[in-house]
Formats: sequence, C-alpha cells, structure tokens
Amino acid sequence: MARKKKPASGPNNGYLVSFGDTMTALLAFFIVLNSLASEQTGANLHSGTGSFVEVSDSHGVAGIFRMGLSRYSLEMEASSPIYPVGGNDEETQSGVGPDEESDTIWIRDRVMNEYEQFLTQMERFHKTRPESTVVGEVTFDRLAPLPNPAGTLDPSLKRQFAQLLPTLAHGEYELRIVVWATTPGESAWNRAVLQAAELRKSTIRYLNLPVDQQHLVSCTARPWFSSTIKRPSMSIQVRKIEAINSGS
Repeated sequence: MARKKKPASGPNNGYLVSFGDTMTALLAFFIVLNSLASEQTGANLHSGTGSFVEVSDSHGVAGIFRMGLSRYSLEMEASSPIYPVGGNDEETQSGVGPDEESDTIWIRDRVMNEYEQFLTQMERFHKTRPESTVVGEVTFDRLAPLPNPAGTLDPSLKRQFAQLLPTLAHGEYELRIVVWATTPGESAWNRAVLQAAELRKSTIRYLNLPVDQQHLVSCTARPWFSSTIKRPSMSIQVRKIEAINSGS
C-alpha cells in the first residue's frame, strides 16, 4: 500500500514567534523603566536636568499620594532659558563696520591697511632702523661640514675672516653668515639658526670688533633652494652697502 503523501503545512509562521518575543521583551523593558521613574510628569526630563529618576520627597504633602509625591510637577534644577539679548557693555565702538575708529577714511586695500597698522604698532615696542641698500654682493660657499663643536671657528674660517677684516674697516661693507639647513624641516631650521648665531658671536670675538661695528656682522639660516645643486654647509656674504643719510 502506497504511503499517503503528507499535505502541505502552509506558510512558515516562525516570524510571528520572533515578533511576539520582541514585544514581550519591550514590554518588560518599559515596565522596568516605569518602576524606576517615580516622578512621572516629565518636567525634569523635558528641561534636561538629568534628574528623571530622582524623587522629590521633600516637596508637597507626604503620605497622601503614592510614593509620597505631590500632585504638582516640580523641577529638581530649573534651567534658565537663553534669549538673544544684547550685551551689557557700556563701551561702544564709534566706528562703522569692522573699523574701530570712525575716521571716514576710504580704504582701498584692507589687507595692506591692516599690515601698515601692524607695523606701526610694532614700532612702538621695538627699535627699528631702515635696512641698508645693497650696491654689490659676493658670496663664498663652504662645502666642508661646519666646525665641531658648533659655533667654533676652524683655521680655514679664521683665515677667511682675517682676509675680510680690512674690508669691514672701510664701513661701506657688511658681512652676513648664512647657515643652510640640512632639511626643510622645522627642527633642522632651528638647529641652523642656533649654529648661525654661535658663528656670529665667534666671528665678532675673533675679529675683535668694537661695539659700534658689531652690527656689520649679521647671521641668518635658510633652507637650501635647489635639488640638483650641492648644498653648502654655510655661506659668507660680503655686501657693499649704500650709506644712509641721517640728515634726510
């Protein structure tokens, strides 16, 4: 006798069981939250004070209502509203727009105007002098490494500075020591600045320059500008300057 074919059981209702379990879990979750929230008005929750689960037993008449609470909603910490009101500053700017001064001067280039104001303010705090006009310049590059320890003068540098001393004595020439940074990085640049400053001190000390001539020897540090030309360790620039007429 042939076995009877089992009829189809219909669609799978497994998702209904999963949905029911989910609803049961959510119901239990809300029951727990409801039991923790003694204060049901939502006033504190709305104001964002974080005191939703705190109970105000000290307010209202105790013992009449459930959990000893009053019928009136009371905030634990009332937050003040924020309104866009004007400031209390008594000092008001007299200028119009971004200008603090109402001098009614037509500004064509604001960036240049702010730069000139910055220079004017810096002159109040720092003593400045006009830079000399360079008439001619010659540069001596040193490909050998810098003397060790840093800031000292080896025999080669001493011999070269001694040859340049008569030129500085004329007063129409100035000497600039340039130390080229090994890499464009900030640390290498800072190291080059310190080396240039020490070399300037050693040069002034070796040449025994008087105080009124020490400004003729300056120093600077720069990153090397070429990727194909070999970088020297330092350069000595001798520049002929045009005398500044103090009477003008």
